[in-house]
Amino acid sequence: MPGLDTLGIPPRRGKQAGAPADALDSRTQQEETHMADGKKGPRAHVLITSQRGAKMVRKLSMTKSRKQVAGQTQIGQTPHYIVYSDGSSDGDTSAKNVLAVCEADYAAVQGWFGLDLPPGQEGDDQTNPRTALPLHVSMDSQAGGAYHYGCPATDIYIQPQPDSASGLVVAELVEIFEAAINNGWACGNTNGEGLSRVLAVERNNTLASILGTTANTWWNNGHKDYVNNNDANDQDEQSNGCGPLFLYYLHNQLNFSWEQITKAGGATLGACYQKLTGQDPNQGFQDFLGRLATIDTGSGLNLPTSGNPFPIGSTAAPRDTTPSFPNITGSGGTIAMVAVVALVVIGVIIFLVMRR
Repeated sequence: MPGLDTLGIPPRRGKQAGAPADALDSRTQQEETHMADGKKGPRAHVLITSQRGAKMVRKLSMTKSRKQVAGQTQIGQTPHYIVYSDGSSDGDTSAKNVLAVCEADYAAVQGWFGLDLPPGQEGDDQTNPRTALPLHVSMDSQAGGAYHYGCPATDIYIQPQPDSASGLVVAELVEIFEAAINNGWACGNTNGEGLSRVLAVERNNTLASILGTTANTWWNNGHKDYVNNNDANDQDEQSNGCGPLFLYYLHNQLNFSWEQITKAGGATLGACYQKLTGQDPNQGFQDFLGRLATIDTGSGLNLPTSGNPFPIGSTAAPRDTTPSFPNITGSGGTIAMVAVVALVVIGVIIFLVMRR
């Protein structure tokens, strides 16, 4: 495409004519906050894979990021992506690796969510992020992972790491779809960040290494309930340990597909559990903890390299402990029902006889 050989700060055309004021735009406005440089703008939503990322996130602003990647070279384009490189060897290789699988990854994520992305709009590089297609993927050697400015934002910045680059893109893509489906997944909080992590690992398992450390940080610090409380943000290491584990519990222990999980949604992971099982989410959290306790070594959880320890024990859903009445249907139940009717009839006859 003409004009796209290098990534300058592209001209913004304003909102597309006739484009609906969709949920993505309103959510973008809700996420505005004051940045470290004193300017108002959306905060970066991050996938932190290193200590560098943990330090850099406090310095990120959309204006700085756009200036930093200005002039990057376009490596290639697909129907849904334009991918750029910073000219480094790792940047070039990362861009090529992303291009090799990005459309397959897009189709997988689209299938899990059961919808396509809305047209979105162009941004202004200051306070309004770009939400239009195609997605732009740029290299940021200081990213320490991946980030974008708001759940629906389609300018994605990744650390040039050839082996995991495609997975980093998937993590941010999942968050864009979370905004599009608008059914409770909050990309900047426990449930949405957790989902972006497990689905990124699903597509690129080299990212699995980030799951084990955070999981044990959460477990060894008292395993707080982040299943029924979604207040923690995407920079909270304990929350990022709990969320993915519970999603694996739903997927591998209770056997719900990723499509079922993404479409169920919910304001918390517990709400998602309740929608899927019809049972009390507090009961689900206790069953989840009980199973993990069986792999506690005393110094942490004994996790496989995948970061996913489930299934653990029986794969049946936890038993509903609410009182229930005997089932009187079916072949055996028919006899019981006849007996009950007979007793009622006898009781009526006795009552009538005694009245005489």
